Amino acid sequence: MEMADARRAQDLLDSIFRVATELVHGERASLLLRDDATSEFVIACAVGLAEDVQREVRIRPGEGVAGHVVASKRPLLVRSANEMPVPLRAGHYRSESFVSVPVLVDDEPRGVLSVTDHVDGRPFEMDDLQTLEILAGHIGAVLVQQEQGEALQRMAETDPLTWLFNRRHFDKRLEGETNRALRAEHLLALLMIDVDKFKIINDRLGHRVGDQVLKGVASAIKQAVRLYDVPTRYGGDEFAIILPEADTEVASRVAKRIIEKLDSILLPPEMSGIGMRIGLSIGVATFPRPLSDAAALVEAADAAMYRAKGSGGGVRVWEHSFAEGPRGSMRNGRVHVPPAPYLADPARLARPELQTLLPAHLAAEWNAVVVGRDGQVLTIALPAPNASAIDAISKATGFAIYPVFSNASDLEATRRRLMPA
Repeated sequence: MEMADARRAQDLLDSIFRVATELVHGERASLLLRDDATSEFVIACAVGLAEDVQREVRIRPGEGVAGHVVASKRPLLVRSANEMPVPLRAGHYRSESFVSVPVLVDDEPRGVLSVTDHVDGRPFEMDDLQTLEILAGHIGAVLVQQEQGEALQRMAETDPLTWLFNRRHFDKRLEGETNRALRAEHLLALLMIDVDKFKIINDRLGHRVGDQVLKGVASAIKQAVRLYDVPTRYGGDEFAIILPEADTEVASRVAKRIIEKLDSILLPPEMSGIGMRIGLSIGVATFPRPLSDAAALVEAADAAMYRAKGSGGGVRVWEHSFAEGPRGSMRNGRVHVPPAPYLADPARLARPELQTLLPAHLAAEWNAVVVGRDGQVLTIALPAPNASAIDAISKATGFAIYPVFSNASDLEATRRRLMPA
């Protein structure tokens, strides 16, 4: 849930709680809500209680008055000590009369609203209990609304295939984590992960198998990351993981653990039947040393990932030497690449929009047959982009691109096959 929405929900709870204490004229009151992480009930709102008491109170079902109300799911009205069904857990009140009601959501106890010590010194009555029950229902409605908002927020920031965080959440968290790393003066690491030969898997075995592979990689990532890391499906067959307070050593251990966990993932039968394995290329980079901003951190981890891919997979840590090399140089966080060498008809294909879309930091080359908008069939050697880059080039230029992962004769045969009669 966004911070503003969470604040509104808390303001509503505060308002309802304040109305409850005013309507039943209680000097002391508390609203306990369940902490889902521990299943204990903690104070969310209180009046007449010391701050240290508010911080320390943690109630389990069955413990004391509030715990009794939680366990029984029934309200409790005590006019005098003689009516007390369970001993008070703590506290000595001026009055022995109090009223306590459960906050139920779908018959599940989510909180307890309690008021004690009537301002007039008289016992609480059934009318007071009924008033609190009505207000407890309103509190339950606020909790449902809050949970629905949180669920919608999770859906908006979760990839539906892998159930990892999506790019929207990644961008927001990366900005927050880089700012936090600067304030706290600690390192932040980033892993960029690419599934090796994923396009071949999709083309040969179909998208259903491709989806199973992505789910398998996501499962390995979930098993390998730390509790507070941010595992993300970055897009297509690429994943990213933000690792707060991690240096290259910690990040490399997590990366290697992902590869180890992947070995235990059950492969789709279509892959295992032909001896095909899932491979990963993982790049590691850290912030704010040596990278000084979030964009440069992503570029560096991406560059290290493609350096790993060019070396046959595995894990590579970004080095300054990656920024300069035969493929071009990194300037202002962006990588610039010299024009790709064309095998045929270079003038027709050397369009600016194609050049600017070519992925810049890739070590390997692939061959392709390209069908231009005018029907001209060309062959070209390009840096090896991922599937999303190929799609971007096709959409921007109107070219149909056919990768050929083999020798020059196969490339020429494909070119001739696609030529118009």
